[in-house]
Amino acid sequence: MIIKGLLCLYWLIIIPIILGKFLVKKDENELLYSWIMGNILQMGIFFVCAIPLILLKKSFMTLLYIYTVIIVILTFISILVNRHKFKLNIKKRKITVFQVIAIILIFVQLFIKFEYANINNDDASFVSISTTMIQTNKMYLHSTTGAETNIIESRRALAPISAYYAVLSKLVCTHVTILTHTVLPILFISMLYGIYYYLAKKIFKEKDSIYIFLIIICFLNLFSFSIKGANRYMILYSWFGRAILAMVILPLIWKICFDAMNKESNEIMDWIKMFFTVLAGCLGTEMANALIPISLGAMAIVSSIRDKEISYLFKTLICIIPCILIGI
Repeated sequence: MIIKGLLCLYWLIIIPIILGKFLVKKDENELLYSWIMGNILQMGIFFVCAIPLILLKKSFMTLLYIYTVIIVILTFISILVNRHKFKLNIKKRKITVFQVIAIILIFVQLFIKFEYANINNDDASFVSISTTMIQTNKMYLHSTTGAETNIIESRRALAPISAYYAVLSKLVCTHVTILTHTVLPILFISMLYGIYYYLAKKIFKEKDSIYIFLIIICFLNLFSFSIKGANRYMILYSWFGRAILAMVILPLIWKICFDAMNKESNEIMDWIKMFFTVLAGCLGTEMANALIPISLGAMAIVSSIRDKEISYLFKTLICIIPCILIGI
């Protein structure tokens, strides 16, 4: 149990923080943001590795080895190249009532999710497929009932989040069911609130407004009227690709848009972050092929008109190439 906990700490916390340093700028060099972007980078890299191997009908272990080697190499490179970014900047900050309430509400959600794991019938689309991959060493060549087939189902294979869960399961030596229902919800819900925190910092100037915004998001997540609504769906079924798209990927794209589509701070690094976020979205669900271009394209058009900068449209087009290719 202790070894599995250490493996989760290593692969799900430490490695993403180190890799995230590739994508954070000097003014963004915070532990939480590095961890978020590290997870996005991992998901994006996995997507690029997985798609050709799945279409070529290679074995699951081949994908596992290739992905692991790439991540290990990039981790060592990041330690060497980004070592100046590993300095801890501890600032004394005044704690407000709203901050305390927001933190308590978030931790309550994390505890409840960890303690009272729930299931869904659609687990056949995620958990059983992941388990079958590990057992048979084949990717997306089995139906949800376990019957073997030579036909790859594009809807699932081109959004290979089940393969991602299977790889993580092997890396942390934890069964896919436990990983997806207990461990990963903590990861994705933490990313959710971290992203909304940074999004709020772009929108609001006052500190209290940021935490009031997070409190509102907490209540929407807990007391949404519809289970199918994006907020409550993320809390109940955090491991679903469409939940990750709605509550993690799209808000992060909006946050990055504030930086990328801004004449005063327009840097290539912002567009690189955007590209990997799009890749991460495509990993989770086929719905990303439509929703990401619509959302990102709308913001690009508005920003291009506002700043009279047509280059936003061309850069956006490059970022959504994965959606176009997978969609076709």
